[in-house]
Amino acid sequence: MLLGVAHSVQDVAHALTMPAGGLFYVLQNADNGKYYQSFEIPKKREGTRPIDRPVRGLALAQERLAAVLKQSYRPKSFIHGYVTKRSFLTNAHYHEKQKWVLNIDIEDFFGSIGFARIRGLFMSQFFGFNHRVATILARLTTYKDALPQGARTSPILSNIIAHNLDKHLVEIAVKERLKYSRYADDITFSSSRRKIPPSLVRTWEPEYGDREVILGEKITDAFKTAHFRINPDKTRIQLFRERQVVTGLIVNEGANVYRKDISRLRMKLHSGKKFGLEQAAKVWIEPTATAKDYWAHIEGWLGHIKQVRGDDDPVLSKLCRQAADINPAAPKWIIRHAEMVREFDIFLSHASEDKPRVRKLKKKLEAVGIKVFFDEESITWGDSIVQRINHGLLKSTFFVPFLTNTFAAKGWTNKELNSAISANVNRQKRILPICDHDFHVGKNYPMLEDVLYKTWPKAGPKEDEWLNAITDELLALVEKAKLETS
Repeated sequence: MLLGVAHSVQDVAHALTMPAGGLFYVLQNADNGKYYQSFEIPKKREGTRPIDRPVRGLALAQERLAAVLKQSYRPKSFIHGYVTKRSFLTNAHYHEKQKWVLNIDIEDFFGSIGFARIRGLFMSQFFGFNHRVATILARLTTYKDALPQGARTSPILSNIIAHNLDKHLVEIAVKERLKYSRYADDITFSSSRRKIPPSLVRTWEPEYGDREVILGEKITDAFKTAHFRINPDKTRIQLFRERQVVTGLIVNEGANVYRKDISRLRMKLHSGKKFGLEQAAKVWIEPTATAKDYWAHIEGWLGHIKQVRGDDDPVLSKLCRQAADINPAAPKWIIRHAEMVREFDIFLSHASEDKPRVRKLKKKLEAVGIKVFFDEESITWGDSIVQRINHGLLKSTFFVPFLTNTFAAKGWTNKELNSAISANVNRQKRILPICDHDFHVGKNYPMLEDVLYKTWPKAGPKEDEWLNAITDELLALVEKAKLETS
């Protein structure tokens, strides 16, 4: 690392491949606001976040310095903020299905890391820079005696500074056999055991609902030793019968967004369609917001839901459909998801020789209000068969193949099955096989051997009874799926 042998502004400029005169001018004006754009952005829930974004020469110097710093920093597995391939989502996944979850927030995280701490870090054993270089780099990376939100160097520096706090908190977690993670200023402990150790939490009051949490001395001492403060307003203990939230996601089962956030987004989209984007922006964001601000807000929320719920989520598809209706110039990914809104509840896949039997099931399903994709009715004269089949697969919630020896011998039905399997990689329990009484799944479709399937009985008095039972089961699954996407 060239900075390790640097002694002057010229040496630092050479290490960052910048003109020495330009870097010297940046240093002279690094703290007077000349090289920062200050503004506020709305938070996801409420309020705004102040941003100080570096520009021109300072932005270039920070970008190149950040690349140098990354060569020295190897984030631990429990760090999820500002780390490649980790995120708020991986952080939430780590604490799923626990008996209790404790959230602790570092108060004014970036603001509490000022010039002196950063200069000391650069002179510490971690970097080992001399005092002159440490001063230069601290001036480049701090603004108004704090790490600026918006600087490329702030995330990695904050993670390195917080290492001392992490070390003490991990010691507590290991001793008590707890899960521990940190996402920027958001610290989480959790456990699959019911008991909450007193070293972590001394007491809380009341037993249920909003409560005051008194943390254990080991926790408070760790913060004092590391020179950070706890934000008491954001300290929460969440038990297994309550809603447990980690980095903004509900983690009682699988990490998921709030249902109320999805409902609220539907309302915002409805407002945009009914009153126009400009008016919706003023209602939902702020009085001075524009249509551009409104759309950026909508696109941000859709991207958030996509990241959490997955690329093939039907809730996302419906929201994208609403978004595409109010903005035909929406990004391609939103248009693509809008086209995935389900039109059919069930796609019945079968060989033509088995059609008389499958038609009996179709009639039963339609009698209880289930929308069925059935080739002889869903594909009409003049349609492209390939396009209509692919359309049906994409637009159906469940794929129900009737697996028979005839089915296995057909090329077309196997293409349907393979397409359904490919399309349903991220959608569990969406392929619902029905097998003929004399069909062996393992020999014909090893990939489906571990999938629970139903067996169609021989023709006779029990067949109609079976059809009624399978119709009831499919109706229950369809109704459940509709509730999940409502």
